[in-house]
Amino acid sequence: MGSKPVYKTWIRKHKLITFLAISVCLIAAAFCPINLYIRILSGLFALPFCYISFIVSYTYYQFATFGNNFQSIIHDLILQKLKWDGEGKLLDIGTGSGSLTIKGAKAFPKGQFVGIDYWGSNWEYSQKLCARNAEIEGVSDRIVFIKASASKLPFLDNAFQSVISCLTFHEVKDEKNKILLLKEAIRVLDSDGVFVFMDLFMDNKTYGNYSDFLTEVKKLGVSEFKAVKLSDLIKLPRVLQSKKALGNAVLLIGRKGSAV
Repeated sequence: MGSKPVYKTWIRKHKLITFLAISVCLIAAAFCPINLYIRILSGLFALPFCYISFIVSYTYYQFATFGNNFQSIIHDLILQKLKWDGEGKLLDIGTGSGSLTIKGAKAFPKGQFVGIDYWGSNWEYSQKLCARNAEIEGVSDRIVFIKASASKLPFLDNAFQSVISCLTFHEVKDEKNKILLLKEAIRVLDSDGVFVFMDLFMDNKTYGNYSDFLTEVKKLGVSEFKAVKLSDLIKLPRVLQSKKALGNAVLLIGRKGSAV
């Protein structure tokens, strides 16, 4: 392995390869000297798979470091919106390949950092990859990576001065009630701790009615609370504005404590 960190994108490469392979096979079948009816069907079925392959490939490019690097841009934005002085401990829920956690450690050199993730087999991330990236970036002495679910964080109440999360809560399978996930995240925050959570909070299928969802979040004991659409903070390419990409993405920004 090389000496550069490897930060995987939110698009699973095996998913991209699968769609591309199916598209190529269907197009090839459409031009094979076989039954005309089968060739026509193959051509028709190829159209949606080619379209999906294009969208997924373009999105992958937009997120990747060799493309427009929007994944890194969004991570930077989360840290910019975090009203933390850098003292104490920060928890990153859903650290993936460690990118956001490591960015935090470099931005706040006095802090201690914990990144948790379930690292399921369906993803290309791993705890080992996170540790390797942190070592290469020179911040491994201030970061610990732990395997855990966002639904049951293995920490005491008030353990962190800051909690962040990026595109994780909608992926959690062992808790369908997403309000409970946010409640768990806020539980481990110090009494005056700050948070920034970004997820597809406007997705009604996952979070229900958006207005009702925000009302429930406000009941979790938060102050200085605001919800801001990602597209209102940075200019996203049209494809990323799709609801299947980041069109439903919202940043929840606030502080633990009763609203005044």
